[in-house]
Amino acid sequence: PSLLRLELAMGCGCVKADAAQGPDTRNDLKIAQKLQRDEERRARQAGGDSGPARSPSHPDWTTAGTGNRLGGVGGGSQPTGAGITSESSGQGLSAEERRQRALEAAEHRQNNVAGLSQEKVQELRNKEQKDALLGKLAEHYARQKIDMPMGLGAASVEQLKQHWETVRKDRGRDEALVQQ
Repeated sequence: PSLLRLELAMGCGCVKADAAQGPDTRNDLKIAQKLQRDEERRARQAGGDSGPARSPSHPDWTTAGTGNRLGGVGGGSQPTGAGITSESSGQGLSAEERRQRALEAAEHRQNNVAGLSQEKVQELRNKEQKDALLGKLAEHYARQKIDMPMGLGAASVEQLKQHWETVRKDRGRDEALVQQ
């Protein structure tokens, strides 16, 4: 006896021998075509259209319209975001002016966080700046193998910025002396 017959005979008997060959897909195409014809016929009867009906949930790309530019509708004085109107949104501006406007818009977005008050947002930004400056200073002092001054953790963001600028200038001067 063949091995397949032995395996089938020894099994629980709940599986047919044909099941190992996979599902029968011979009639799937015929069934799909019939269902499509039925659906198109129902759509023609409901809408009175002679062609295949288009569902409103699936728009046709040929009737989509012209679309809009990112940032708002061009022309007129409609808002394009961050309080800037399309009249002043950058037509005829120099690169520096466009850069400045982009910076202002980015700051506006950073200051307007959903669910947080202006004061809380400003507090979080100051804390981030302070942490970044303290990290730079700690790295600088570690490279110099010098202990970081004790009061830097209690300093304000402005004081830390000034100290960082002083350290950077001193480091530049030291590097220039070493190269000579």
